[in-house]
Amino acid sequence: MTRWVPIKYRDFWDVPRIFFAENGGQLYLFDCQFDRALEDYPESYQVFLMPPLTDADYAASWADLWRRAVNKLGEVPVAAVRFDPTKRAAVADDVFDAIRPSARNLNGTSPHAQRQHPVS
Repeated sequence: MTRWVPIKYRDFWDVPRIFFAENGGQLYLFDCQFDRALEDYPESYQVFLMPPLTDADYAASWADLWRRAVNKLGEVPVAAVRFDPTKRAAVADDVFDAIRPSARNLNGTSPHAQRQHPVS
């Protein structure tokens, strides 16, 4: 049986082009920004594991929120994301089977690696 995960979305063209979904206590950003070179939307979402966000974060622009990601998890084809009948309220939880948080931060280092502090 399909479990539906609520989403918060913006930018709709056939489907939401950017949305947040919380699953397993983790916040995910699915981002499919318009590609000016293609003059179309790409066929895949870029998927990011996000830190907790505030109401103010959700109220502001989402264009660069991906920069705050803890990890980039990869890509998921838009066609692989099953939306509820309205395409605006929820996604099927099977999309999360294709993505798992990795043990790497966006800069390629392990989150458990010892941090270097700048010398003052």
